[in-house]
Amino acid sequence: MSEDWPQHFPPRGTVPDAEVYDQLISASTLQWWYANAHLTVKGEDDSSLAFFASFFRQAGDNCPTATTKYYDACVWALIDLENMKCYADSALDPESIDQLKLRLDPAVMGRKLEHVEVALLELLNKGRVPRPDRLLKGKAVYTQQPFSIALDDSCVMRIAQEGSARRYTFSMTNAADEVYVEVCLETQQQPVLHGKDGRVNGMYYYYFPSMSVTGYVVVKGVKREVTGLGWYDRELGGSTSEVDKEAKYSWSWLSLHASNMSQLSIFHIAGNNESEAGERAAVETRADGSRHYHDDVIIETNKTWSSLVTFMQYPSEFRLCSASMGLDVTMHTAFAAQEIGTVLVGGAGFYEGVVEGSGVCGGDAVTLRGFFEHKKKTSPYNNTSELLKYVGSYVHGALEEIYPLTASDSWVSENVLGRYAMNRGAPADKICETLFRPVRSIIDRGGKSWRSLILVSCCNALSRQYFDCRRYIAVAELLHVGSLIIDDIQDNSVVRRGGKCVHVEYGVPTAINAGSACYFMGPRAARIQDLPPEKASRIYQLYFDVLLAGHAGQGLDIYRLDYLMPKVVESGDASTLFDALDAIHTYKTGGAVGALCSMACVLCEAPTVLSEAVERFGLALGLAFQIVDDALNIRGFEGNLKEEAEDIKDGKITYPIAIAMGRLEAVDRQTLWAILRKPTKEAADILQAVELIMKVDATSECFLIARHRLQEMWNALDPLLEDSFPKLLMRTFCSFLVERTY
Repeated sequence: MSEDWPQHFPPRGTVPDAEVYDQLISASTLQWWYANAHLTVKGEDDSSLAFFASFFRQAGDNCPTATTKYYDACVWALIDLENMKCYADSALDPESIDQLKLRLDPAVMGRKLEHVEVALLELLNKGRVPRPDRLLKGKAVYTQQPFSIALDDSCVMRIAQEGSARRYTFSMTNAADEVYVEVCLETQQQPVLHGKDGRVNGMYYYYFPSMSVTGYVVVKGVKREVTGLGWYDRELGGSTSEVDKEAKYSWSWLSLHASNMSQLSIFHIAGNNESEAGERAAVETRADGSRHYHDDVIIETNKTWSSLVTFMQYPSEFRLCSASMGLDVTMHTAFAAQEIGTVLVGGAGFYEGVVEGSGVCGGDAVTLRGFFEHKKKTSPYNNTSELLKYVGSYVHGALEEIYPLTASDSWVSENVLGRYAMNRGAPADKICETLFRPVRSIIDRGGKSWRSLILVSCCNALSRQYFDCRRYIAVAELLHVGSLIIDDIQDNSVVRRGGKCVHVEYGVPTAINAGSACYFMGPRAARIQDLPPEKASRIYQLYFDVLLAGHAGQGLDIYRLDYLMPKVVESGDASTLFDALDAIHTYKTGGAVGALCSMACVLCEAPTVLSEAVERFGLALGLAFQIVDDALNIRGFEGNLKEEAEDIKDGKITYPIAIAMGRLEAVDRQTLWAILRKPTKEAADILQAVELIMKVDATSECFLIARHRLQEMWNALDPLLEDSFPKLLMRTFCSFLVERTY
């Protein structure tokens, strides 16, 4: 063997003996056994289910020795095409937590932990992993003759050779989702080499591209016999430098069955960034069994889908081209939400799902069906601030659809005017100009969008299946934006999100009308009316409750807390201020977030005890946000999002003021109150007030109060809510909120 061809690989370019190389190869640092199948239920005409399973084994060292530890795992899923559900399961070696914690060691990473890494390490230190990952009770059990892999009897693969027939049987149990799969993939073909000579990306790779499938699946107690078309892959890594291979690359992989009876296996590896072309390999197996290698396949993404679990973006429609193959086809995912979550990969997930398409291959019109795998090197964001910008961009795209700057008369009639539409006398461009454009002037400047992050994370933390809550973003964002527009009028503000307030730019009458309309457009755009009556009624109740409470809170805020101040200044007892502030901001801010969390519980049919804990968490989160917001108003904001010390200029009683009043000496209390009461304040007045507040660490105390309240609510919620990546995002945002600078 040459130095670049490991000794444990089969001879270069030869067809391997699967009976030998399907077995466990101890010299390989990374190896896996993979299969997928398109399944047709007995009595039906077309495939309505699909299945994949990937068993893999990784060495804990770059150069395995007799003492090297190995870590096994199996990631698999049953995909329900008819109901657009993906039942995923990820079984991890019981000792994998140590390896995962090592990956998160700052000394190993060469940097401090960022974003969700902190929350993940906290979870790992408790001996827990987020779903669909789960820890096995024992180590994987391998037998060599006949070969089998068993992970706690919940993920089992058995291989048998009977004459010319080779059979791969998978017995898979996903107890949490009540899913069981028992399928046998059979072939009488010789294996096919991938790549030019059997190696792709340093891995030895062979596969069986066309296998008959029989077996059955059970979902929620319903058993269905299935037949279908299957695929099997076997890959072996080298002896060194394979331990972190998956973290170094982004890749796309396809296994495709064409209507002309050919099969395509395509592997595309991106360079250091995904726009750079890396290794490309495609193997075409024709109907006559002949193998043809192509290195000119191009994958062009036409459309993408963004996951509301990981906020990773994946191709949802793409074009495959190869001049040498005469290939030009357009593929699309059978349905979007086929992301597989796992802590084993960067970004906490990858895409593995069914794709379909049509086009031309070798001069013939073809249709294709297969599996598409897409793995990112890393997530598109490195910290929570970047995530919020990414979420903000997603939210902006969603709001552009429901608040267009140009629209047809029919669109306006359907989405705004409803049953009262006259289809005359109300030009769509005028509706857009007076109702939408003023609101878009705020939306288009961006925003934190954290309310939407909490809403979608709540929904997907409460649901074991992917919950597409894109449409409900309208409720979270339009309720908030509408209140901002009205608040700015009432507060005589001039700056919002770095630009002019709506009433300054468009006038008070237009601002009042457009801002108020937001309250009604939210539920309409979210199509609450299309939900089952009981759910719709409950969500309307939550929505109108928070609208009414919010107006009560705003009324109290407008009335101001000056009436409490004489006694507070005299006594130094600020408890009445704290009670009043808590009430105002629970009604105005905490209630809004609590309502969004409660809506998520209604949508996901969460049990009562959990729903109550989630709502309390939302209330605490909203209130903590306001406390921190008040502190930052004194310290100053990044990016001129608001005027610095705007609250002091307006003479508002806020949390830092209340804390200062409870800590300052009588003379300083009187001075601070005198400044706040001045109708016009000079820069020196504002500076003096800030100095008095900072003198007693009032802003720092705000952060401590916010942190304590959030931690208390999180401690109550944590044991009730199943561990998941969305839950980790919720936890991460709690930490970010009390550490933010804007």
